[in-house]
Amino acid sequence: MKQRSGKEIFLWFIFFWGGLSTLFMDPLWAEKTTADDLIYYTENFPPHNYLDNGSLQGASVDILELIWQRLGSSKDRRNIILAPWARTIKMLENQPNMVLFGMGFSLERAKKFHWVGPYYTHELSLISKNNHPLSIPTLGYAKQFSIGVVRQDMGHQMLKSLGFQETHLDLSSDIEQLHKKFVRNRFELICYVKNAYFKYLDHLDTDPTIFKAVYQISMMRSGFGFSRQIPLSLIQQFQTALDELKADQSVARVLEKYDMR
Repeated sequence: MKQRSGKEIFLWFIFFWGGLSTLFMDPLWAEKTTADDLIYYTENFPPHNYLDNGSLQGASVDILELIWQRLGSSKDRRNIILAPWARTIKMLENQPNMVLFGMGFSLERAKKFHWVGPYYTHELSLISKNNHPLSIPTLGYAKQFSIGVVRQDMGHQMLKSLGFQETHLDLSSDIEQLHKKFVRNRFELICYVKNAYFKYLDHLDTDPTIFKAVYQISMMRSGFGFSRQIPLSLIQQFQTALDELKADQSVARVLEKYDMR
């Protein structure tokens, strides 16, 4: 057997001790992680989250601030970053200390991220224009039409999982771009959260009767997505705070404020 040199033994000892130290230090570091150590992102998705005169507003923003208060965090809505969904959900796969909201729950996402919720359940639908003589008797029937979606949001992911071809899906970065394309007849349908889309029309002072929901795809639960590296103890603190806010009707009052009951 080849004898190790003194240098090799020294390097092996350093490597072993470094690994052992990491093994024992990581849980200690994890236990010290708080809500203040996380970075918070969301998208333009009224009435959940949106800019109003340069200030971030919305039901999920209000609820997150109430959770922060419960956890003793110094964060406020000025610490939330507004960015396109496709970019942020990709970041969530790679960043160790990130929160993305409001995120719809799915089994696929549960494999990649921690999730806290729900704070709201809403309807994912196919929406058309009233002046378009279009009816959707079955979801499979809709596969022949061009459909607008926001890139990598629940509508996009849901349609892909149901076998819709990418060539029939027109991708937008956010609801604003999606709506503009829809008005310009880039596609025949959009797949989006029904309540959120019609709230967006209110925000634009657009007549909502121009549009109609023609097919309900699913009911979707909204909540908060967390990086997988965030310790479960902190995830549980967020969930407990949300559950308490639901129990004392604080969440209900926020939803009522944004006419989301």
